[in-house]
Amino acid sequence: MTEYPGDTQQIEEQSREPEKEGARKLSPAARSLLRYGGFVASVGSARAIGILITSLTFPFIVRRLGVAMYGLWSYVIAVCGFIDTVANPGVFTYATQQIAARRLEAAQTLGDTLVIRLLSGSVGSIVILTVTAFEVRPDVRFLLRCYGIPAIFVGIMASDYVLGALELFHLRSLLSVVQQALYAVGVFVFVRSAKDVIWIPLSILASSVVSGVVGWVLLWQRGFRPVLSFAPHRWRAILVPSFHYASSTLMSNLYHRSGHIVVRWLLGDFALGLYAGATRFVDVLRGFISIAHGVLMPRVALYAKAGAGLTRVIRFAVSSLALLSIPLAVGAITTASIVVPLVLGKQFMGGVRAFQWVAPYVITASAATLYVGTVLYGMGRYRAYLVSTTAGAVSGVALYLALTPLFGVVGACLAFVLGEAAVAITAYSLSPPEIRRASRTPAIPIAAVASFLMAVAVLLAQRKIHSLPVVALGIVVYLISCLIIGKNWIKSEFQARA
Repeated sequence: MTEYPGDTQQIEEQSREPEKEGARKLSPAARSLLRYGGFVASVGSARAIGILITSLTFPFIVRRLGVAMYGLWSYVIAVCGFIDTVANPGVFTYATQQIAARRLEAAQTLGDTLVIRLLSGSVGSIVILTVTAFEVRPDVRFLLRCYGIPAIFVGIMASDYVLGALELFHLRSLLSVVQQALYAVGVFVFVRSAKDVIWIPLSILASSVVSGVVGWVLLWQRGFRPVLSFAPHRWRAILVPSFHYASSTLMSNLYHRSGHIVVRWLLGDFALGLYAGATRFVDVLRGFISIAHGVLMPRVALYAKAGAGLTRVIRFAVSSLALLSIPLAVGAITTASIVVPLVLGKQFMGGVRAFQWVAPYVITASAATLYVGTVLYGMGRYRAYLVSTTAGAVSGVALYLALTPLFGVVGACLAFVLGEAAVAITAYSLSPPEIRRASRTPAIPIAAVASFLMAVAVLLAQRKIHSLPVVALGIVVYLISCLIIGKNWIKSEFQARA
């Protein structure tokens, strides 16, 4: 018998069936809140451990590889990201949304998509071989072949998207931690200098294989057993929305990864290293914001189908985004001269200014992820999804080409931020009216004012202290300011949920 949640009706029935005697006194809403609170705690714990591991491996890799080699490795990742659009033309993205919304038909849908993925992966491998033929540096050619082609077929074995769509968040979180731990072991044991860069992709691939195989074994034991079937007559229904998602992924890669290519070819390898370090650092910070949003996507898909409960979820998501992303961005700007050399090393001191300009990405990317990756995607609005990412691609690429020659790495960082802003604004405008109304939460002005007070306190403190205690002071000032300014809103929220 399967242990994963079924369709919408089954999930609502599960929420009405208390597992413990004491739970009978709780309302259905309270039980649902506890259940999803457990999911958030599970995903949050895994994400926290992942961020901890990344906070160790990221500076370790940067320091061992050096600025130029780290930039080249980031360039390889960017190129492989573009080619992955061919190898995975949106079919897994489509499958995730379908599994979340129509769980009883999930096994058949996934069986068809796996066959399509195998065929498209073969095409992606040919594209990688073609691209490497034009690469001038032999070390980059080697990395593209040894990482790009295996990564395509290792990606077919991935199981995390199925676990997430079926709301098996505890299992997915556990496997995520195992994968990250195995990757970290490979990095810390084998990477000693720039010559050892090959061990980074090998660690990624090996850990992904272990996680994927274990995930499928667990799914099989729980009764989820997709059967591969060659049925081209069913592919049209899959490929039409999948191509929209694939096009959206391509657009996302254009505004997210084009900077690596533009910076390398216009400014050189060293500038690429500074740009890659700054953007990767701020992306690690953004990981704190996306914890709850990954849990909310299946719930958005189900509520959109059921027609109830959606605005409450969106209001919670926007409030959490504002309260976390705004202070992180402001704090990164005001403490950049402290945290950048501390995390990346003194060799990255030249990237402090770039990091300050790219810090607002924490806000713009989090908003883009919410409205595109959670709202539009969860509701199955793939055309609006494509329009939003296309807006980001057009504006992002244009800004990369215009600002990078004028302002160097800082210009590329600004384009990186504004591309995500274009996505967020477009997706918000294309969201249903009830989503836009639910997004107008008092948490936004509360976070903005509290962050301003935090920035003032940090800048004053840095006149006498230029070390980590300044960061701690900023956190304390922000929390106290939020409690004072938002006490009425916090009180009303608790009363509304009582």
